[in-house]
Amino acid sequence: MRKLLPDKEKVFHLHEYAVWEGEDEFYGYMTWDDKGEMLTWATGKGVIIENVLCLAAIASEGDEGTFKTKQEVEFELNKLPKWDKTKYYCAILAGQFAALPQYCETGKPLKKGEEEYNALKELLVKHGAELL
Repeated sequence: MRKLLPDKEKVFHLHEYAVWEGEDEFYGYMTWDDKGEMLTWATGKGVIIENVLCLAAIASEGDEGTFKTKQEVEFELNKLPKWDKTKYYCAILAGQFAALPQYCETGKPLKKGEEEYNALKELLVKHGAELL
């Protein structure tokens, strides 16, 4: 994949993300977007809180030079081992969740009001994040 990704043995596929083990308790991630005329990439850091991978704000971004389409990216991501370190993942922006937390296995969001959602909300609020 990109030169920004470390060696493949420590890089995992989580839907539209490549996630890798970083230093200390942090993880790195990379995602791609095809808004506009050109495919772009973004990287950031994440952390695991119990059974949730929290992907923090974008640290860097740029135009994609290797791939032309998201289908090419997906083809390469599917070659990586699937992420299995947590049950859930979510994107965080300025201490709030940018979207509903999702199941790692299916990518489907948790539904507001369900028992799992409420338990996850309580856990993450304890750690300083807020669900929308």
